[in-house]
Amino acid sequence: MKLIEKFYCIQTEVFGNGTQNSNESVVSVKTELLRPSIKILNTNGSINLSESKVFRKRLIANPYTDSNENFTINELLFLSKTYQFEIEEHKSHKGYFTSVLKINKLYNTPGDIILTEQDGKEYLMIEFTRWQSESQPRSAGEDSLGEDITYVHGIWESPLLTDEIIAKIKNN
Repeated sequence: MKLIEKFYCIQTEVFGNGTQNSNESVVSVKTELLRPSIKILNTNGSINLSESKVFRKRLIANPYTDSNENFTINELLFLSKTYQFEIEEHKSHKGYFTSVLKINKLYNTPGDIILTEQDGKEYLMIEFTRWQSESQPRSAGEDSLGEDITYVHGIWESPLLTDEIIAKIKNN
């Protein structure tokens, strides 16, 4: 398992009138980005995580649903310890655990685990999303694009995952 600490990113700001402003640069993990398009540079060129086939799953453990739908608490604990993110139990739903990011109060939804395979290698990314400010969304057009700030917790090449966790991620 190898942490990819820096990656190429195109950040795009979308304005209410539909116009866009893009900024291209090399950025680091554990960074907040504005509508990012992420490319990992490697010896064979680059891998565009935003354009490749990805499998995405919320980082939650929900005992009230089918065990194939969400992670078990043991799987979520394994992911939390391996990839170093926090989890907490829901205040009113006993046994329901979510991943949390406490760097900004606007991160109020669980993170996502994203898995892709390119050139025979697996890549895993963990990200959290939020609105830029409390007054989001600003308009119906911007609302349809979803949260505009993405915190990239980490990107790993050849991640350490169990077969059960891989199956759950790909079962989306």
